[in-house]
Amino acid sequence: MDRITQKLLDNLIQSLDHPGVTGFELLEVLDIRSRLASREPLLSDQERTQLEDLDRRFLSMSDLITDRILEVADLGEMRKRSHVLPSHWWWYLDGIPQVKQKVAV
Repeated sequence: MDRITQKLLDNLIQSLDHPGVTGFELLEVLDIRSRLASREPLLSDQERTQLEDLDRRFLSMSDLITDRILEVADLGEMRKRSHVLPSHWWWYLDGIPQVKQKVAV
């Protein structure tokens, strides 16, 4: 694994281990995940598995992360300004509670 990828993964792990940070810091987490997305084709199978595990943690914490971010920013506006790709689902956490409700029904 190259140093940049390792550093990004380490930062994501640390952030998910301490989700009580500010919304601004969690916006940085979304950016880190986007930077990892651009490197996914270069990941080994082990690294890919690690990222999938982190994504599951990310999803399980979606309500908390969304609440913190919405205290400081509008995710829809941030997506628009940053031209976020639809495949970068972590930028769409504000829509996940609605999806959870639809699945439950």
